[in-house]
Amino acid sequence: MLEVCVDSVEGTRIAASAGAQRIEVSDRLDVGGITPSRSLIRLTLATQESTLTEFPTTDSRSPLRNAVALIRCRPGDFYFDDGELQQMHDEAQSAIDFGCTGIAVGASVRGNDLNWDFLESMAYRFPSVERVIHRAFDLVPNPMVAIPRLIDFGYRRILTSGGAERAEDSLEELRIWQESFGTKIEILPAGGISRLNAMEILFRTGCRQLHGSFRGTASVSDTPRSRLPDPDEIRAVRLLLDEWLLNRPQPPVEPQI
Repeated sequence: MLEVCVDSVEGTRIAASAGAQRIEVSDRLDVGGITPSRSLIRLTLATQESTLTEFPTTDSRSPLRNAVALIRCRPGDFYFDDGELQQMHDEAQSAIDFGCTGIAVGASVRGNDLNWDFLESMAYRFPSVERVIHRAFDLVPNPMVAIPRLIDFGYRRILTSGGAERAEDSLEELRIWQESFGTKIEILPAGGISRLNAMEILFRTGCRQLHGSFRGTASVSDTPRSRLPDPDEIRAVRLLLDEWLLNRPQPPVEPQI
């Protein structure tokens, strides 16, 4: 599965037509991403639908019309106060109401452990929604303890660089998490993914999906801070990922109790 994060309608069109299998929609990727507006979510989903109609696929392994909304009420650290946590609850509800299939959430407490009260409340409020823990996870002091708890709360996926700034610098950590927990929760490598390192990351970790913005130098005209994804880069990484998956059988998924 190739996931591309976008922060514009044009970025969505490029990503979907170039082979992205899942979209993470956010705003302000220049500051690490924040919750997208309702209008951006609506337009992103409409653009994804129209683009996939224009560029249909016959690949049965490629789930489409699949969009996850980043839920992060502001840039900066992940230490959110009670008002901000409630705001993110409301933003998650809005994203789901507008048609997103999943939400990427996260919050920290002092010491950088995850805010388990917040994550549990999200799990309780949205039990049937695809829930992802975003890169707040990369700050966790003891990931091998945190991951089983995320599994218990029913989280579907961990978006992570493995703790370093770039995934290629945390290959051993990603490998251990994939081997230990990959049949119970998806490990989604992120951070500096490109055609130059994608195959090494897959080979060294055993992960089965990748995440990136794949941004080039072109900008959206009305929001110059937003750089567009590079379609050639997306196509190249998608080909490498497909090649990897073709030669690596899907492991059995353990049932959730």
